Amino acid sequence: MVERPRTSSARTMLVRVTPALDRYGDFATFRGDAADPAWHALRRAETTGRPLGAADWLADIERRTGRTLAAQKRGPQGKAN
Repeated sequence: MVERPRTSSARTMLVRVTPALDRYGDFATFRGDAADPAWHALRRAETTGRPLGAADWLADIERRTGRTLAAQKRGPQGKAN
């Protein structure tokens, strides 16, 4: 069982924590505020495989690539009349 290093100058056989702490300091502060709406949008977009951005930017990228990138309505398509 490998013990997880704590946020100090802990050192194990696998991890030297001090260089990372020297570079980034408190990691929670480094990664940002998880309560920020932009953070939640980014986390949701990670699993979709779709680009995250403003609607006009997405429309421009869709026009340039000829691909549908914005999320579409989910579920089966309606019957054609």
